[in-house]
Amino acid sequence: MKSVTTEFSLLSYLKIIISTGSITEAAAELYLSQPYLSRYIKDNEKKLGFQLLNRQTRPITLTNSGVKYLQGLEKIESSYSALLSESIKYSKNKKQISIGINEVLASRLLPEILSAYKQGFPNKSQRIFIEENYSNALENDLLEKEIDLHIRLLPIFSNKISYQKLFKSPIYLIADKTFLLFKKNNHKILSVETIDREKWEKMKFIFLYPGSGFSRLVDSFLNNHKIIVQNSFKIRSLETAANLAYEGLGCTFIPSFYLKQNFDSSKCNIFKLSEDIFSVQLVIAFLRDMNLNEETKKFIKEVVKYYKNKK
Repeated sequence: MKSVTTEFSLLSYLKIIISTGSITEAAAELYLSQPYLSRYIKDNEKKLGFQLLNRQTRPITLTNSGVKYLQGLEKIESSYSALLSESIKYSKNKKQISIGINEVLASRLLPEILSAYKQGFPNKSQRIFIEENYSNALENDLLEKEIDLHIRLLPIFSNKISYQKLFKSPIYLIADKTFLLFKKNNHKILSVETIDREKWEKMKFIFLYPGSGFSRLVDSFLNNHKIIVQNSFKIRSLETAANLAYEGLGCTFIPSFYLKQNFDSSKCNIFKLSEDIFSVQLVIAFLRDMNLNEETKKFIKEVVKYYKNKK
């Protein structure tokens, strides 16, 4: 039996496919790759035992079974949201904070964020629950009120979500010899102010699997600059991708908090991209119409203050 979150992800994807009339256009709107979205739908059709989509029609439409299934999911979603709201209203421990954070960000930022809060309230015994997952799954959790806060990267498309900015991070490219701007034994971090597409297209690139906010931003950067790179590896963890690139096994982008000042310049070069070209904004997100409890408000205030003072 599939989880409620999985069912609601499928519901969300189907709605966007039908509204756009195309899996390709839906994938672009969702910041997913077209092969990933197509495979996701087919895998679910296989598990269900019937087709959801008429792929021969243009625009794509739902099959009769797909229509019934979609209607059923919408009813379940409505009932689930009502049940969840009532459960939170009557039974949630008001001193508890539940936080979602992207797996890409967690290993480097979570210790710092929690320490910042503990420093502000050293004598407070606070129950904090952490959920690590992909950004799109955590956004669903936030919308369904399964978590209070979501530490993530911009952009946010839902008008139901508000946020406080934490900090902006420059982006670095760790590049091996397949990048045409590579210079052997260059120990300095080089600056990139403009993009010469021809010098970028021959590099072997280490991609992250779809689903994280950072992977969507990287895909968007490459698409906007019409850069076609060779796929060297596809990795789930940004830390693993960075370590492979530091060993000269491909090229990949990293935020500043994954940067190593000491690197083997015979294996890789490091390039800092101008913030006008590529940067990321980290935020702490919450539901716009949610009455946050005092503990959650204190958490947001303390973490925002920490990063403001750190600048």
